[in-house]
Amino acid sequence: MTQNPNKYIENDQIAIDLKVVADEFYKEDIETREIQVRYWKRLKYYWNNFSQIYWSDSDNGYRIFGHDSFSIGTDDQAYYDKPVNVFKAFLETIIAALSVQIPAVNCVPDDADDALDISTAKAGNLISSQIYKHNNAILLWLQALYVYCTEGLIAMYTYTHESEEYGTYKEKKYKREEVDGYACPNCGIELDEDLLMQAKLIKQSQEDQFDPNDNDSELDYLNESEPINEIEQIVCPQCSTAIDPNLEKSNLIINRFDGFTTKPKSRICMEVYGGLYVKVPLYAKKQSDMPYLIFSYETHYVNPLQEYPALRDKLPQGGWSNQGMNDPYEQYARLNIQYRGTYPSNTVTVKECWLRPSSFNILPAEKCDELKKKYPNGAKVVFVNDICAHYCAESLDDHWTLTHNPLSDYLSHEPLGEVLTNIQDIVNDLISLTLQTIEHGIEQTWADPSVVNFDQYSQLEATPGTITPTKQVANNKNISQSFHSTKTASLSPEVFNFYRIINELGQFVSGALPSLFGGSQPGSETASEYAMAKGMALQRLQTPWKMLTIWWKITFSKVIPQYMKMMVEDERIVQKDDQGNFINVFIRKAETQGKIGDIELEAADQLPITDDQQKDVIMQLMQLNNMEIMNALIAPENLPYIRKIVRIPQFKLPGEDDRTKQYEEITELVNTQPIVMPPDEMQQLESVMATGQPAQPAELPSVEIDMIVDNHKIEADICRSWLISDAGRLAKIENPEGYKNVLLHMQQHVNALNEQMAMQQASQTMMNDNPNDKQKTPSPKGNAKKGSEKIEREGNGNFPIS
Repeated sequence: MTQNPNKYIENDQIAIDLKVVADEFYKEDIETREIQVRYWKRLKYYWNNFSQIYWSDSDNGYRIFGHDSFSIGTDDQAYYDKPVNVFKAFLETIIAALSVQIPAVNCVPDDADDALDISTAKAGNLISSQIYKHNNAILLWLQALYVYCTEGLIAMYTYTHESEEYGTYKEKKYKREEVDGYACPNCGIELDEDLLMQAKLIKQSQEDQFDPNDNDSELDYLNESEPINEIEQIVCPQCSTAIDPNLEKSNLIINRFDGFTTKPKSRICMEVYGGLYVKVPLYAKKQSDMPYLIFSYETHYVNPLQEYPALRDKLPQGGWSNQGMNDPYEQYARLNIQYRGTYPSNTVTVKECWLRPSSFNILPAEKCDELKKKYPNGAKVVFVNDICAHYCAESLDDHWTLTHNPLSDYLSHEPLGEVLTNIQDIVNDLISLTLQTIEHGIEQTWADPSVVNFDQYSQLEATPGTITPTKQVANNKNISQSFHSTKTASLSPEVFNFYRIINELGQFVSGALPSLFGGSQPGSETASEYAMAKGMALQRLQTPWKMLTIWWKITFSKVIPQYMKMMVEDERIVQKDDQGNFINVFIRKAETQGKIGDIELEAADQLPITDDQQKDVIMQLMQLNNMEIMNALIAPENLPYIRKIVRIPQFKLPGEDDRTKQYEEITELVNTQPIVMPPDEMQQLESVMATGQPAQPAELPSVEIDMIVDNHKIEADICRSWLISDAGRLAKIENPEGYKNVLLHMQQHVNALNEQMAMQQASQTMMNDNPNDKQKTPSPKGNAKKGSEKIEREGNGNFPIS
């Protein structure tokens, strides 16, 4: 059951019952929740370079030392507070290491012998790349890492959103009409009137055959061609019930086709949130233990009014909204740091609660059973401030996926940044004390005014070698006794050693070791030692990497089937192949009717390696001098990747122009058809005499090869690679003529290559037999011309084309 958003539901009994359940869970562990929110808010301040903060019990919020709402403080201590944000630097190093690339997912068919399951799994791989593109997956991944560092638990919210900006599609439209017709007495389906009338006429012809006339001739023919008992017994196509031909007409309500209507397309949207926005029970060890999930956020009041117009006279418009069940403490914690003590106006809190059927047990038995019957998979209820605005049937697990930290006993866990707060505080103190010590390290001197005339001394200009007279002092008194210098504090050398220790402790507790960001590492003087140190540093991050990849996999195991369910027509994706060409790839609706058995990760156990690391691996493989490895590296498909790794724009790949030329020819071949060459009279005569059958027309590719210019081996390999690729296999089904055209073109390259090899072998044989007779060496040019004429005459060569 879903309520109408245009209708105010304050007195709706279902809304009242759902509000009771939501209120009960919102107030659960409220004191502990406030402590959690305080810690998360502190880390947000640290991330935004506000580490000189303190908690104010009177304001129930953090305040910045020496700051009012906007201005910088002017007290003495604030002058020396120059914090350096090592907290953010350490965490950004870890985020950078874990975001070199996002994990890719692969769909596995439920049954490896079912062709439909296999095609559905392949379609699922295309859908995952489409979802990556629609949601800017790399930004989602970075947001998740940021939440992990500052809030701990990561929550992914996935939902379907309709909008014309995603495109539109045509849907058939029907209208209900009342007509007179025949309906099945059993199921009510409309019956064909012509069939009933035919049965009635035949039955009448059986009953009255006296004095036949011309009108009976057609009926007599029907009686002879079809048995009368079969036509009399009309069967309903819906329920297979026998129907009397004498059935009378009745009023029917039918749906008639009324043209097409334009509807917006849908997309899967994904959003990442942390504990400040999502409340989950602290006792939950895994997601299935949660009876509820509450998602809260602040927004301008016009946004909920756009979705729920019935609330226009119910929402506050102006001022800081903190009424009802919304806790102003949480509202403050979710505020943008830039407010700095001020509060926004015209905002309301939207609270969306997902409730499992078990949560209804809070209510009395009668109401609990009623809600469980209406919402067997759970319900979602939306509050704007304290007003119930919407409710519907919705499953929590279908839309939310939470991380499970294997190093924590419960679903909620401490964020990674918590271990660095003390490091940041110590660094702030060291910097402040160092600045004060340096500035106040100049000695102050006191002098006896009876010895120095300060008025005249202030008028003198200090120059080298100046002799300044003083006043006469007692005979037994030294002039030095009239001056005194105060002793000042000096910066101890241990301060710098202590700072290095603190820096190393920060690296150790966070895992942001210098080898991750290119810093110097003790003992790493050679390249191999540095690589080893970097590998060990990355190993430290394996635990969060595994946790995040499993969470990512579970999320896509939900969104890929959800995407298939919402598809209404074939989807087209424009992709770029390895050679930089744009190609169309289709997700067929008919190919999504199978089952996906599982979602797997690519390289789930290992962190992604950077381009520099890949380059090192390639160089090491080249140094092995293994012919099989070298052949694999210089394969036409791998050479563009080698060029990318080398990163030298002037680096010219062998055969690069040949590959580019062949891919351009493939594009032309796919969009044209083979040329059919009918046999001439001589060929017809030879075929009849040899086989007794007329010669078949020969087929030639629409793009001919160049015997002299083309590199036949590279171009034949490119053609074969394309023919067995996804694009080639799809063309074989949907564009068989284009596929055959490419195959014929490859066939000519293979024939030309075979002729060249035969010529070389013949030439080598003749030279071995007569090493001094150069005149017997065949001319390559003449043989090439002969070979070209042979291919043109034979057409298909020796390759049978189906």
